[in-house]
Amino acid sequence: MNVIFAGGGTGGHLIAGLSIAQEISSRFPGANIIFFGTSKEGESGYIGKSGYEFKQIKACKFTSFIRLPALIIVSLIGAIYSLINIIRIKPDIIIGLGGYGSALPVVAAYIARVPIVLIEQNVIPGRTNLIMARWADAVLCHWESTKKRFKKVHSVSVTGIPIRKDVIANESEISKNPFGLTSQGKTLLVMGGSQGAQAINKVILQSIPKLKDLIQKLQIIHLTGKEGYKEAKDVYDNLGISSFVSEFSNDIGIAYKLSDLVICRAGANTIAEISAVGIPAILIPYPYATDNHQYWNAYELARIGGAVIIKQDELKPARLTELVSNLFRNDEDLDNMKKKNRSLSRPFAAEHVVDKICQTLEAKKTKKKLVSFARPT
Repeated sequence: MNVIFAGGGTGGHLIAGLSIAQEISSRFPGANIIFFGTSKEGESGYIGKSGYEFKQIKACKFTSFIRLPALIIVSLIGAIYSLINIIRIKPDIIIGLGGYGSALPVVAAYIARVPIVLIEQNVIPGRTNLIMARWADAVLCHWESTKKRFKKVHSVSVTGIPIRKDVIANESEISKNPFGLTSQGKTLLVMGGSQGAQAINKVILQSIPKLKDLIQKLQIIHLTGKEGYKEAKDVYDNLGISSFVSEFSNDIGIAYKLSDLVICRAGANTIAEISAVGIPAILIPYPYATDNHQYWNAYELARIGGAVIIKQDELKPARLTELVSNLFRNDEDLDNMKKKNRSLSRPFAAEHVVDKICQTLEAKKTKKKLVSFARPT
């Protein structure tokens, strides 16, 4: 089986793709899997570390009419390069992961008559997927409410979005405790996604002195991103608070398991992970996301009581301090939030996605046979 994954522009698109690729590799050991992505920093390295081949496709996002000529030229080059590679690789299927990095390979796949499956991770579908859906054989999404937004699509299914296997940490992994924390007190996890979130970092650091006074034996795991690390490390060291501060962590599953509450953005993969582990959350949606999709991702957890949303322009130290301290004083509320988030978990999403991919391939093969049989001799 030859499979092409196409996506990029943000790391979240590729995370879901890797989870699906791992399931395909497990089910079909001889599968040849190739990722088409953008030149955005980190994409090629992230895929390369996972052992899959990566091909960079020229693509850029439409930002203004001034850049339209450049967009047309870059898109033409990217589409031709995608088509040449698709003809050479002869994939059985192409899987569009969303983001502007998926558009040109999906267009090329349609021209080459290669079956297309689109993965939609957000509640509000991305513009690329909405446009490309008319050519897709199937669209697979995480939320039931997303289905109605894809009109005139051959097949739309709710499968869930696969999450990284290391998110579900087992007890033996937890016992390693790479964060050096104790089993006593309350643990707060703060993170801003792969790039960090300076707005969150700033308010957290302003809130820590008061939180330390209000919450006994408070521990914090703070994943700052590249830009905020040094400042955060200095603050924690000066306050003498029990903490683990790092730009990122490869042990995110253990961090979730050890923590009582998480403060973070509301990207699609983060929301899926929060549901899978059932951790209560304070969500601060990225306000500049296209169509405000992070807010609507967060809303799915907030509406059932598993999370609290704070808009970024309303994020103040006093409000955050009060909210965190109130939650940490009430174990019953935290337990209820945990149960409600787990009710949205889709633990077999990877298996369901690959099942749908196989069904799509089988349906296309059957259709070809019928067309061939119906041709007059």
